[in-house]
Amino acid sequence: MKQILFVDDESKLLDGLKRSMRPMRDEWNMMFVSGGEEALKMLEQAPFDVVVSDMRMPGMDGAQLLNEVQRRHPQTVRIILSGHSDQQMIFESISATHQFITKPCETEQLKATIRRACALRELLKDDSVRALVAGMQTIPSLPALFAEIKKEVESESSSLKTIGNIMAKDMGMTARILQIVNSAYFGVRGPVSTVEQAVSFIGLDTIQALVLTSHVFSQFQVRSASAFHVDRLWTHCMETGALAREIAKAEGLAPVQIDQAYTAGLLHDVGILMLAANRADQFSAMFAEASAKGKAVLEVERSEFGITHAEIGAYLLGIWGLSDPIVEAVAYHHRPGDCPGEIVSPLTAVHVANVLQQECSQLATEDVLSKLDMAYLDKLRLTDRLPRWRELAGVLRKEQTND
Repeated sequence: MKQILFVDDESKLLDGLKRSMRPMRDEWNMMFVSGGEEALKMLEQAPFDVVVSDMRMPGMDGAQLLNEVQRRHPQTVRIILSGHSDQQMIFESISATHQFITKPCETEQLKATIRRACALRELLKDDSVRALVAGMQTIPSLPALFAEIKKEVESESSSLKTIGNIMAKDMGMTARILQIVNSAYFGVRGPVSTVEQAVSFIGLDTIQALVLTSHVFSQFQVRSASAFHVDRLWTHCMETGALAREIAKAEGLAPVQIDQAYTAGLLHDVGILMLAANRADQFSAMFAEASAKGKAVLEVERSEFGITHAEIGAYLLGIWGLSDPIVEAVAYHHRPGDCPGEIVSPLTAVHVANVLQQECSQLATEDVLSKLDMAYLDKLRLTDRLPRWRELAGVLRKEQTND
């Protein structure tokens, strides 16, 4: 039984949580406390799977609490309930928080978030994933530039000028970022000639995502000796990220979720790169078998390796410390219906974008083309949104073709 700890200093809100979570008592063992110090005492007495904390509390606020939980109990899933006015406090807790939920939130959303976080932990603890990744010799490291920019973003004195100076340390990466930002993927009007301009147009989160993705692809491009087309996969991931972002916007997701959808779209097939670089012969044979026998690539991957590229990629991103919604979208982008909960999320955007990008580009052959999970979309009451999403995909594809 999962152990869940709720923290909120307002007694009425805490009582409301108790009532709303009562139906979960057969599934979760829940404790409710009124402050950060009390929460830390509870954690010292017994292990908890999840801590859900309000952001604004007297004494030790939510950001301080979760940073302390991260230090003392790193295995615990950490979730923040925050209001729209808590932006600065969110920045202070961004590295210590797995999930952010905006207040007020529906009970079902909170339940779904906790369930999904627990399910993701179980997926990433799968022995077959760990064994395969442990045996790989070519695994990209987290780029130092990404970590440095992330640290600066979280700093109270963060500035575009400082970010530009950090980026300038790697001229190759700077050139790559400017090339991408000036492409049709972003639809920026007029040329962007400096990193400062790029950040102001597309945001710090997107800059970090591009740095991370460019690093991964360039590293594998050098090391991979197979006939696998890295450039083609790069194009697919760039277009999937751009489309996922537009779908997330169209569905009214929060800005942080829109950024997460974009990043997850960029990185959703990183597991394919890992397989291509470390299991080149098996990887090539796998695609040949899928084509010859009319099988889905995922089916052959699971038969050949015991898992698929989705779980491999999610495991890597989880090790790197990317946020849960990004890791979740990568892990389940082919089978979103297996992810608990019935809420629209970055996963929804990435799943749809991955399929529609292939439909538009026609780069994939029919036998390896991903399929939309219509049961999942129907459960979320989104099937009537397909025409709009296909329209968005068509517009983006046209812009990118004319770039």
